[in-house]
Amino acid sequence: MCILLTNFSFVGIHTSSLPKLLDWVYNSAMATPQEKNIPWGSFWSLVAIQCMNSLNEKGVQFLLIGLGIWMATALQYPLSILIIVPFVLFSPLAGWLSDRYCKTRLLQAMVLLQVLVLAVMALGMWTHQLWLALLGFAVFSVQAMFFSPAKKGLVKDMVGTANIGFASGILEITSMLALLVGQIGALCAIYTLLKLWGRSSGWEAAALPCTCCMAGAVIVFLLSLRIPRYEPQSTRPFRWSLLWEHFSQLKMLWDRPVLRNSEVGIGYFWFIAGIMMLIVLQMAAEENPVADSGDFMNILGQQRDSAMLFAWLSGGAILGGLTASVICAKRIRTWVAKVGGFGMCIACASMAFLPYGSAGFFAALFLSGYMASGYLVPLNALLQDKADDDKRGDVIAAGNLVDCFLGIMSVVLQGGMKLAGLSPQWQCGLLAACSALVAIFICRQVK
Repeated sequence: MCILLTNFSFVGIHTSSLPKLLDWVYNSAMATPQEKNIPWGSFWSLVAIQCMNSLNEKGVQFLLIGLGIWMATALQYPLSILIIVPFVLFSPLAGWLSDRYCKTRLLQAMVLLQVLVLAVMALGMWTHQLWLALLGFAVFSVQAMFFSPAKKGLVKDMVGTANIGFASGILEITSMLALLVGQIGALCAIYTLLKLWGRSSGWEAAALPCTCCMAGAVIVFLLSLRIPRYEPQSTRPFRWSLLWEHFSQLKMLWDRPVLRNSEVGIGYFWFIAGIMMLIVLQMAAEENPVADSGDFMNILGQQRDSAMLFAWLSGGAILGGLTASVICAKRIRTWVAKVGGFGMCIACASMAFLPYGSAGFFAALFLSGYMASGYLVPLNALLQDKADDDKRGDVIAAGNLVDCFLGIMSVVLQGGMKLAGLSPQWQCGLLAACSALVAIFICRQVK
């Protein structure tokens, strides 16, 4: 997609004309008179940029996980921590930067940093220096943390209140698709290259896809130069206290009921998404055990097959997000979140009773993703729309902090349920009960 958006010379369309062409198509066919100046071409460029960022983030994470399996080193846990820690440490600073300075400039700087970081990671893999690849991934996680509020904050600047439901939904579902492609693609790539080049070529099997990710990031950086600039709304100067303003950001989020209630719903989405991912992994491991724990090819094959289960879950999420985005195209419709909340309850309850691997099981897995994504879209749009323009970055950063904390809690809770001997079916039943309570809360509190 990135290549298509940045190089159309083979059909006679110059790169600089593409955003204007997309604007003209929308304005001619869809826009109302009040929407004629919305830069939809630039919005789709933003979608492509965040897709590549998400794909690369998840792709290099699973390349390192695959490399760790080849080296008999468990990297999945330290990598998961590396992703979360920057959000916990630097969220206030990220929110301040997004409000205080031009979001477009910040986005461009983060995309350029991504190119440099991927180059460091590729160098570490080609030269067999694991510490260098891990250092690069740590910086990548910091880059992703600063990238998030700038990306989300640009949406309202670009499309306005009337279209934020549609635009926010598109941004979310394309990010989910990119994360899925990155995860499955990385595992399939390293597994295939090991079979093709031999079992001793683990470094090279990880280095080549990482180099391809870097090349894609270069193209996306060039695309980011087409994003229009918007004047920052905040004039708040830098203070060292920004580095520990987590609680004041959370207070800002919690003091306004519309923001607080929206974030409760959004946070629960990431909580249930984290638990569902781990439950699916537990199901796959129990149904497809690896006889020899030292055979890294069998372990990689199991991981690759497990990732395919996410395709059902993410496929439902993508379609559900698209449906909700279309429904919320001209106005944020909160009833979609309410329907999605009860839909999650029904889907989780179904998975508690349906046998693993049956057609009904896969349908319930798909439905859980469909309902969860449809539930998320209007809540995300509501949070971004109702935040004050000069504090939108702070609100988004505070929301990211809550989401990360609940993501950590999902790992702890699912691990506890597993250690307690609860089967995946029982865990799904408990999630169904939690989803029902959250759906009731959303029905009562979100208007």
